[in-house]
Amino acid sequence: MIDTIKFFISIEDESILTKIKNNFKRFRKDDLKTGHIEFEFFTGDFEMGTYHRKVGVKSTNNPLGLFIEFSLPKYSKGNNVEMIHAYDLPKIMDQFYDELCIHINYPLAHYSTWVIYKLDICYNWTLEDQQKVLYAMNFLRRIDFPRKKKYLYDTSVMHLGSSYVVKFYSKGPEFTKNDSKKISFDRSYALQMFADKIVRFEVGLKRTYLADQLLKDTVYVSDISDDELILQMLNFFLKDKMFQYIKLDSMSNENIKETLMSNYSKTMATRLYQFYKDFYFNEEIKHMLLSGGLNRSTIYRYKKCLQKVGIGISTDALPETAHILKLLIIPSPTSKFDLLDYK
Repeated sequence: MIDTIKFFISIEDESILTKIKNNFKRFRKDDLKTGHIEFEFFTGDFEMGTYHRKVGVKSTNNPLGLFIEFSLPKYSKGNNVEMIHAYDLPKIMDQFYDELCIHINYPLAHYSTWVIYKLDICYNWTLEDQQKVLYAMNFLRRIDFPRKKKYLYDTSVMHLGSSYVVKFYSKGPEFTKNDSKKISFDRSYALQMFADKIVRFEVGLKRTYLADQLLKDTVYVSDISDDELILQMLNFFLKDKMFQYIKLDSMSNENIKETLMSNYSKTMATRLYQFYKDFYFNEEIKHMLLSGGLNRSTIYRYKKCLQKVGIGISTDALPETAHILKLLIIPSPTSKFDLLDYK
């Protein structure tokens, strides 16, 4: 449930920082008027862990120290198709800390003091086959995240905000592109078969938002090493944000019409039904509505009206998703953390 993590490690000894910088790329910007340096930093990669996966490293003078960013599952398992439990984080960090100190030949402050600057939490929905993954993604691409910029790609959708990012994507294509060739053939083949059945839900949290969510000034490893906490955070974004205005329950068009007619005037029910069909099941019309065809406040009001009476997904419009939607919950009965049956 935890993927990428980014730490800041405070280091007062500038000699060790200088030694590390010597093998890194330098980035610098000068103020052309004053000649002063606006910012300067050095970046590079360490290969670490049993699987020799890359760890991103950035050295800065303000603050003085190192930023370290890496994928915990890739470091501990060699891939991020499989998930790791939050309660495994201290055990993984024990190994990472010892190896990092040896790698740079310097006794760093213990990882319990490292400040978390970024945290990606995730969940795998394991479906029956690739076709079911396509059906699920077809549904997820239709949903909008409140007040976030939406980006649609061939096999994914991303909702971008300033303090957090929410993504849904087919894990199979992502694994093929980024990691399949970095693993032994037999294991890669088994992981690819596994990944092809996965829809990944991922939330990237920046430092300030994470601190606000946890009601802490600064967040450390000990604050996030709890499965229940991570599940609560994932469910907050899934239920309270992503699926805020539409239920996952499947309903026929007749059920939807009857529900609207019994709760609103005939004129309002007709408007809501037309909006529902256009907004969720007609991408061209939806784009027109969002581009000025309807006032934003009206769109919000219509969504609230649909939410209030419990309107779900039309089985007539998306018949193939009727059973899949029941699995898009956390925890899901079909979700698997590990692939144990590869040879």
